Amino acid sequence: MQRFFVWVPCLMIVALGVVVGAQAKVTTPEEHAAVMKANAGAVGPMNKAIGSGAFADARTQVATLRQNFIGLQGFWASKKKDDAVAIVKDGLTRLDALDKILAAPAPDQMAAQAAAKEFAGATCGACHKLYRDGDGKATPYTFKPGVL
Repeated sequence: MQRFFVWVPCLMIVALGVVVGAQAKVTTPEEHAAVMKANAGAVGPMNKAIGSGAFADARTQVATLRQNFIGLQGFWASKKKDDAVAIVKDGLTRLDALDKILAAPAPDQMAAQAAAKEFAGATCGACHKLYRDGDGKATPYTFKPGVL
């Protein structure tokens, strides 16, 4: 019975994320920048939640990332950037794998941390290397010339 009361709110949050995500469409560079900020705002709390064993909280952040990546997939497809679409699809696959680890009856914290690190490095890092200029501190992040 206790599991029921834990899972129901989690499923409601994920369902809400899917509904909101289905409505979100990223079409402009400004919207892309907002999604990137939201992603940064989800990755940190996700990693913190995994580190503290709050796996339901981590799954909430994974749901946010998933909805954002679905919007990014449409953005890059509209720009005809097949390599970026492939990176985003790979990211969605990695998020699904992470979510599966987190959804286990007894999640493996080390495996979840490794999957989260792999997601950020392979997905975020790959796209940023191809398409992003700036360091986010002295120089704001921008698209490399000719990307859009």
